[in-house]
Order: sequence, then structure tokens, then C-alpha cells
Amino acid sequence: MVRSEEQAKLIRDQRYEEISHAALKIFARKGFAGTKISDITSSVQLSHGLFYHYFKTKEDTYVSLIMNVLDLFAEAVEDAANIEGTPYDQLRWLTELTFSGAADVALDRHMLLIEAIHADFLSDDTKQVIKQRYYESLEAIANIISLGQQQAIFKQGDAMELASFYMSMSQGLVLWNAKGLYPINVSTDMVLDPLCE
Repeated sequence: MVRSEEQAKLIRDQRYEEISHAALKIFARKGFAGTKISDITSSVQLSHGLFYHYFKTKEDTYVSLIMNVLDLFAEAVEDAANIEGTPYDQLRWLTELTFSGAADVALDRHMLLIEAIHADFLSDDTKQVIKQRYYESLEAIANIISLGQQQAIFKQGDAMELASFYMSMSQGLVLWNAKGLYPINVSTDMVLDPLCE
């Protein structure tokens, strides 16, 4: 009996991930207003009714996806900060992680966050939580940069501003390559060199 409960949970978790993956792509491409629950359910061959065993509402699905993206970002930055080595090594690891995944998934996550921060359909409290959680991860990157400044690895200046520059460079390259116009073969040094002394 215990085994079947564990198997049922595993199947449910896998199905949740499958639905979340599909929903992320559809919300990113169509936006919140343009997405229907039926778009998500048909893409994963799930009945409309069964969808509500996983999520309460369309907005609940959307917010859950955003919080998951923010969790993944926070975990990645925390993992980077715990890498042995210099602050440069830590940001190198984070940069390599950023560019190791599928460009379309990174683009979908980015598009979702952009829409959410400016969305009229989300409460101000929810938008504030999203901004605060993103800001906390940015602060953690700034802490790595600050340590690098103390070790004369990174340029002097406002660490939050440099962290913002680092994120802008990383996201900008991901977004550019997702366009497929003239793909750039991104190297870690290309992203980190502007930060270095």
C-alpha cells in the first residue's frame, strides 16, 4: 500500500511538472489574457476538470509559475555563493548555468516575469512580492561582487549597480540569441570581463 501511495505521488508530481512546463510556454507566448485553460489542458492531453486538481484558477497557475521561476533563480544564486573559490569563480559558475539551459525556456521565464511585474490583473501585493524576491536575488549577486571588489577582482563602484549590469548583460544575450537573427556564441568571459578590474 505504501508503495502505491509513493507511486501515485510520483505520477502526480510528474504530471504537475508537465502541466507547469506547458503553462509556462503558453503564458509566455500568449500572455495572461490571451491564455485559456483549454490551451494548457489540450497541450498536455488533460481534461479541463482534472486541471483543477493541480491548480485552483488561471491566476493561481500563473502566480505559481512565477514563484517557481523566482525560487529557481534564488537557488541558483545561493548555490553560486556556496561554490568554493573566488567571487569570480562563483559568478562564472552562475553564468555557465545561465547559458547551459535551453534558450527558449530562459526566454519564456523572462517574458513571464516582465509581464507579471507590470500586470494589471495581479494585485499590488503580489507584484510587490515578485519584485522583492527578485531584488533579494539581485542583492545576493551584489554580495558576491562586493566580495570580489574587496579582493580587487571586480571594479569598484555600487555593487547593486554592477549586479544589475551583470543581469542585464546575461538576460540581454539570452533574449538576443532567442531571436535567432545573428546568434552570439556567448562565453563566460564575455559576460564577466566588463565587471573585472
